Amino acid sequence: MEIRELIISGLIKVSFRFERFFPQFIKLFLNGKLEEYREKGVLTDYKVKTKRRGKYHYSLEVDLYVNVKKGGEACE
Repeated sequence: MEIRELIISGLIKVSFRFERFFPQFIKLFLNGKLEEYREKGVLTDYKVKTKRRGKYHYSLEVDLYVNVKKGGEACE
């Protein structure tokens, strides 16, 4: 085995030990992206809720409050 393969397989094994923290990582990533949209003026507000239901099972709840012009079209 090459050293690269050993390192990659080791990182994969270690990363799945942190599986219980995946919902927090997902929430952090989503909050960052949604904040960019809020700064651009596309969204007025948002809420993100994540929960770990079991091993490798998660629930994600995202509430978006979108700026809408008269007529129902999203602002650009």
